[in-house]
Amino acid sequence: MIDLHIHTTYSDGTNTVQEILKMAEELKLDAISITDHDTCMAYEELKQIHAEKIFAGIIIPGVEMKCCYQGRVVEILGYKINTAQMNLWLKNFYRDKSFDILQQKYFEHFYKTSIQMGLKMNAKESIAWNPQKDWASITIYQEIKKHPENQKKLPEDLWEDVNVFLKKYCGDKNFPLYIDKSNDYPSIGEAINAIRSAGGYVFLPHLYLYKWITDKKIYIKKLMNEYGIDGVEAYYTTFTEEETKEILDFCKQEKLYISGGSDYHGEHKKGINLATGKGNLKIEKDIIKSWL
Repeated sequence: MIDLHIHTTYSDGTNTVQEILKMAEELKLDAISITDHDTCMAYEELKQIHAEKIFAGIIIPGVEMKCCYQGRVVEILGYKINTAQMNLWLKNFYRDKSFDILQQKYFEHFYKTSIQMGLKMNAKESIAWNPQKDWASITIYQEIKKHPENQKKLPEDLWEDVNVFLKKYCGDKNFPLYIDKSNDYPSIGEAINAIRSAGGYVFLPHLYLYKWITDKKIYIKKLMNEYGIDGVEAYYTTFTEEETKEILDFCKQEKLYISGGSDYHGEHKKGINLATGKGNLKIEKDIIKSWL
């Protein structure tokens, strides 16, 4: 089994790099990829700790980059990258808009808008969070959920799933919580070029989380034609068997590579386990033979 979509404390996960390695070894995984958001610092640590003594499997260098496409924030995955080169690019891009500055801006927006929507919220000053390491969107979502009376004021799917909150409603221009991040993140073209320059392959992750994409095949085809992508994440925690089959069939037809992962975040996404997701995943290593 493999898991090529994992987050650590270097982005929004709650497990350290060494904890991830130990968990992967206990599960006897054949390969993993740490794909933190907009950083490859986990790989700097891996160079120092002799990872092979902790985890016997393959570690594929990876990253998950937030980027903007048609006014919305989407993600792309980069695999087999030169992590030092990728880190340098990311540090240069974000040198004037550091994580804490962006998260503080988002927190202020989300909190103010939540109050305007009539949602019950604790006093802003009493909400425990650290803009140096915590994501404002997740912090606000957790705060909203603390108050059961908010449920009647929000769409049912938003209340039930943090991914729906993040991927659908925060990116919907017609929903109050929307915030324009197009100047905060690289364009999808810039992100793809950065991965390519670092010697990596470009994959599209968790497409079915983007509810605004009505036809996934058209979306993939458009990005193939505009930017040239290498593969698609076909196995993912929230995918149904039908969704996975649809992507697998399309990738076979278009000769695209495939990947898969749990999108493990630890305590930030409870109920999602490393490698097995919600118990529905068993991603075989054979899927990566063609590109690994």
